[in-house]
Amino acid sequence: MKIHIERGAAYRVQGYSAGSVVVARGEAEAEQTLTAPAILRPNDLPVAWPVVDITPPLAAFEALLDYAPEVVLYGSGPRLRFPGAQVMHLFQTRGIGFETMDTHAACRTYNVLSMEGRRVLAALLIGPTAGR
Repeated sequence: MKIHIERGAAYRVQGYSAGSVVVARGEAEAEQTLTAPAILRPNDLPVAWPVVDITPPLAAFEALLDYAPEVVLYGSGPRLRFPGAQVMHLFQTRGIGFETMDTHAACRTYNVLSMEGRRVLAALLIGPTAGR
């Protein structure tokens, strides 16, 4: 699916498919195609999220705290897979919103929240790691 959003200069998802997510900052910047797990934040280049399994360990989620997000969107691949009570508790005890959804839904929600100026972080399983 191709998404067109032209407002603002933040990094936004421009499109996605079964094994990739396309991100760009505004109309002037070249698109970047992500094919492996990644972390998206509105004002920073996407970075690799070093997970190698469809069930990321607690440490992978703990590393997201370094970014001081207001809300974390966990894109669990093509299917909805909840990360477990420990992960949800990790964010809840710190007052950080945490939502799990399939990766495509996380992309759409990320765009909406970033357009609202929220400190959103999307941790996305993309590509072979996402599984089926």
